[in-house]
Amino acid sequence: KSAKIIHPEVRRNLNIFLKKNKKKNFLILDIPLLLENNLYKKDDILVFVDAKEDSINKRLKKRLNYNRKIINKFKKLQLSVEFKKKKSDFIIKNNFKVNSVKKDVKNIIKKILLNA
Repeated sequence: KSAKIIHPEVRRNLNIFLKKNKKKNFLILDIPLLLENNLYKKDDILVFVDAKEDSINKRLKKRLNYNRKIINKFKKLQLSVEFKKKKSDFIIKNNFKVNSVKKDVKNIIKKILLNA
C-alpha cells in the first residue's frame, strides 16, 4: 500500500529535480529502491553503498520513528544486495565513518570525471 503512494511521489519529485538541474554536468542522487522502481537510465552511473546488516539495524533502532514492521516490509520490496552490486558501476563500503565514505565518494567522482 505505501509503495503505491510513495513511489509515484518519488518519481514526481525526481522529474522536477532533474528538469531544474538539466544544465548541470552531472548530478548525484540518493534514491531508495532506485533499481526496484526502474528509476535509472542505461547511461546512469550507479554507486551501491554497502554496509553490514547488523550495523544498519543498530542505526535504524536509534531513530525516533523506528518501526520494525515497516522496515521488514521495505526489505521485502528490495532486490538482493548481490543483484544491486552486479548492476552497480561502483561500490562503497560504508563503515559509518564519515571521512572514509567521503574519501570514497571523492575518488569515484574523480574517476567519473576522468572518463567523461
